[in-house]
Amino acid sequence: MQKNLGAAVLGFVFFFAAINYANSEDKKVGEVSVLTSPFDYCAAVVNDDNPVQRFAGQAMPEEIVDGIRRAANLGAEAPEDWIARGTYWRCMDGSVYACFVGANLPCDEKADTSREPSGAMLSYCKDNQSSGTVPAVVAGRASMYEWRCRSGAPEITRQISKPDARGFLSNYWYRLDRPVSVE
Repeated sequence: MQKNLGAAVLGFVFFFAAINYANSEDKKVGEVSVLTSPFDYCAAVVNDDNPVQRFAGQAMPEEIVDGIRRAANLGAEAPEDWIARGTYWRCMDGSVYACFVGANLPCDEKADTSREPSGAMLSYCKDNQSSGTVPAVVAGRASMYEWRCRSGAPEITRQISKPDARGFLSNYWYRLDRPVSVE
């Protein structure tokens, strides 16, 4: 009787584990949904562009705030809540990466790799025939290129960034090191 009861309990546990696994959007993420360290989470899931949806820890972990403060050279006088509200984080290749919005950086957008001008750029250059630059608000903050107007047409002057392995602008994202615990 005890053997049958043990087998039944074990079967019940495996049944519910299988349901949880089958219902997870990303199988690997479903398996690590209890991890509360962003570094452990990223090591386990490898890649996750929006971990706040599934990460079991704090919405903005202290390790991320401290890490972006150091990486982006944000001064000690910068309020922690201000940094936390302006920071995005994600997992790439098993590591933690963070971006601080600061002056309207496109942390939540993938790089715009198009070499074709948008309608907004065409319109801007029509009205500003020889403008030395097309403002980022017109070109798009996620554009990899710097643009200008030449004879009323948008023209790329240079490439200012490149996408990382996940498609985000690489010059805005910092790889954070796991904090060293002092015990």
